[in-house]
Amino acid sequence: MQTWMLAVLITLALGAGAYCQPMLPITRVVLFRSGVGYIERTGTIDGNATLTLMLREPQMNDLLKSMVLIDFDGGRIQTVQYTPRDPLARTLSSYAINIADNPSRAMLLTRLRGVPIEVRVRQSEALTTLQGTILSVESQPVRTGPPVPETSASRGLPGAAPSGFSGWQAPPTREEYWLNLLTEQGVQTVPLADVVNFRLLDERLQRELSNALQTLASGLDNTRKAVELRFEGSGRRRVLVGYITEMPLWKMSYRLVIPQAGKPLLQGWAIVENTTDEDWNRVQVSLVSGRPISFIQNLYEPLYIRRPIFRPPLEEGLEPYLPEAAIPAAPEMDVEAEPMAPGAAESVPHVGRGGAGAMRRGAPPALGESLEEMKRSIESVAQGQALGPLFEYRVQVPVSIERQRSAMLPVINQTVEAEPVSLYNPSRHAVHPFAGVRLINTTELTLMEGAVTIYYGDSYGGDALIDTIEPKGERILTYALDTGVEVRRDQQDSRAEILTLKITRGVLQQQIRQRRTNRYSLVNRDRRARTVLVEQPYDGDWQLIEPSQAERTRTLYRFRVALEAGGSSSLQVVEERTVEERYALLTVNEDTLQVLLRNAQASEAVRHALQEILNRRRQISELQTAITNREERIRAIEKDQERIRANMAQLDRASDLYKQYVQKLTEQEREIEQARQAIENLKQRVQNAQRELADYIQNLNI
Repeated sequence: MQTWMLAVLITLALGAGAYCQPMLPITRVVLFRSGVGYIERTGTIDGNATLTLMLREPQMNDLLKSMVLIDFDGGRIQTVQYTPRDPLARTLSSYAINIADNPSRAMLLTRLRGVPIEVRVRQSEALTTLQGTILSVESQPVRTGPPVPETSASRGLPGAAPSGFSGWQAPPTREEYWLNLLTEQGVQTVPLADVVNFRLLDERLQRELSNALQTLASGLDNTRKAVELRFEGSGRRRVLVGYITEMPLWKMSYRLVIPQAGKPLLQGWAIVENTTDEDWNRVQVSLVSGRPISFIQNLYEPLYIRRPIFRPPLEEGLEPYLPEAAIPAAPEMDVEAEPMAPGAAESVPHVGRGGAGAMRRGAPPALGESLEEMKRSIESVAQGQALGPLFEYRVQVPVSIERQRSAMLPVINQTVEAEPVSLYNPSRHAVHPFAGVRLINTTELTLMEGAVTIYYGDSYGGDALIDTIEPKGERILTYALDTGVEVRRDQQDSRAEILTLKITRGVLQQQIRQRRTNRYSLVNRDRRARTVLVEQPYDGDWQLIEPSQAERTRTLYRFRVALEAGGSSSLQVVEERTVEERYALLTVNEDTLQVLLRNAQASEAVRHALQEILNRRRQISELQTAITNREERIRAIEKDQERIRANMAQLDRASDLYKQYVQKLTEQEREIEQARQAIENLKQRVQNAQRELADYIQNLNI
């Protein structure tokens, strides 16, 4: 851009200060777990004000969907305008003063013909101010030096002497411009080179030029879009601008320190990332857990119907193991965890633990011996409160985070209750249980899902995952494989017992009680005692018989087994269910009837009825066999007749052999006729027997 034009546009922008004010600072940020954040800006304005908010283009849809504006002290919100998606040159050409083609000063003044302006002109080291209306801008060539003699050589004439004079070249010139102004004294002409600056006296055109400048500035970054927020009112007023924008998910990480004695300490750190283009200076930050529904609606560009894109679901990895939460609804199935007693950490298996012992003289205390100092060193800066289905951690102190930087905020620093357990699930590991901790949330805060680093005494125990835990809720955290305990699961032992058996209108109904047994053998090879929780799949069709009580999750039972140091134990889990089986006696196969007949639980009347059905079905089967045999005999005779007729075609009709063939065919035809008559009789008997069997079965009620 030319230097003169930059100076003019800067002057116009400064002159527009009565209309545009600096953007309000960010004063509040609320981060959600659905990939968005709420940005709130507050401050004061004076009179009619326009605030320009610069956003990235991908942020525009969320802003157009969610922005709220408040003028607290009697003002009114005017139309909100924003940069369209059109190309910059097209947008600039839409203004009353077009600067899209980077016009020169003379060209710009030519486009302003008829516009009143104020011009400051330098005259003999002094500045003179003129006001008038632009009449025209004219140009004239001005000599910049004397004429130059032209020789024949300079004209490129062949054979001319270099020193031969042939005339004069035109003197060098440059183009100079004059501005013609219509003033009260008449038309005045001012050399444009002497004009220091000029200002438009038409406020509307001045605003147009100022807006064109802002649009041009926004075009330097084609990913930035300007949103103009217009407030109308008088005096100084408080205003608020709030909107939703895409933000990274804030995360939680925990440290659970279990000392040799006393209650464990839980510290929670929120990881917050400022991915905006502005620094957060003493901003009030709130962190909201839960999953509010959030989506992007394309409001910024024209919409076209597009076919959906199918993305197959991604399979989640099996590790790390996140145990299910217990269901406390049924009292008889609920197992209350006992608080961790002093010294209970001694019975907890963990990896790489060194003896804490007494603190060495002059040495700093170990982690497990400095729990109170650890708690005192970090002050929780968040206060929790419920928001319907959500939960908010409201940070009580202002937070400052530079743009494109991240920070960890301590939001939880309280003691909790924890019980060391070992969790065995054969689908996770067939031999060893997982070392774990049953955590009881005795804080007043909802613990959001995240990673937990567990410290036992003065050493690292392992890492675990938790899902969201409400106050007073319980979860089991597994952090390592407990190789000191081995578990063997025996194959299921299943058996069935018939409870009732009856026949009603041709249908045999029996109730069967099924029982299945799982046996677990546990061995503790470590010198510390264990509390092992054995998990087994839960099936609502089966009733737990032994043991009588168990903790239950959505899909699992948990059975508690105490293991002494170096000891062993066993667990037998017995389940029962009652099923009903139905058999249509008219269509059931004979093998099933034989099994039902041998049932010792069946009454004499039932066995007699089943035997009668078997006898009748055998009679029908014998009749059908007789029909089959006769049909096969007919087919054999017909095949033999074909052979005889083929031979007869080669013989003399008067021969004795021919006559024998005729006699044999006559006998066979008589036999076929008798067989067919027998088949018809047998079929009639089968129909009668089947009808009688159906009537017999239908009338059975035993």
